[in-house]
Amino acid sequence: MRKKIAIDLFTKTIAQFVAKYGVSLKGIDCIVFTGGIGENQINIRKKICENLEWMGVKLDLDKNNVKGEEKEISISDSKIKVFVIPTDEEMVI
Repeated sequence: MRKKIAIDLFTKTIAQFVAKYGVSLKGIDCIVFTGGIGENQINIRKKICENLEWMGVKLDLDKNNVKGEEKEISISDSKIKVFVIPTDEEMVI
């Protein structure tokens, strides 16, 4: 139960930050998931996108079934495109 509450809070908080940035930027063209969680946690990406469906985010569940691979994971008529883009953290450091 605690794990579910923690994941729900985590994903809702991230979705809230995306929405806040959308206000500051006067719109959002795309959302990019990267880094350890963004690249590899299929269910986390799904829950974040579900919280953003009201903004027109539409995730393709089959395309979202990817880890560590550069790929668009939104459906073609999503108002906001969603991507997974791997990060080479060692190179950055």
